[in-house]
Amino acid sequence: MEAKGNDSTRLNRAFQLALTREPSPKERQILTKLLNAQRERYKANPEDAKKLIATGSKPAPADQEPHELAAWTSISRALLNIYETTARF
Repeated sequence: MEAKGNDSTRLNRAFQLALTREPSPKERQILTKLLNAQRERYKANPEDAKKLIATGSKPAPADQEPHELAAWTSISRALLNIYETTARF
């Protein structure tokens, strides 16, 4: 993960990279809820987390928890699927 710090700091960085702005309070609330749900999902299903982070052109960092990487991958996917990301105004 590129951004260091707490979830709020990481969400800010992800928004800056994808949308060149900070998240609104409502967006932060929704994505924090999604992040926590995905963490629980992947903690309960570690093989699913490993499968998800095995995709891509680079191997997952060995020093990161698979469920954490998988949860943040879900957040990244959500950000990249926001209409604002694909249709620049």
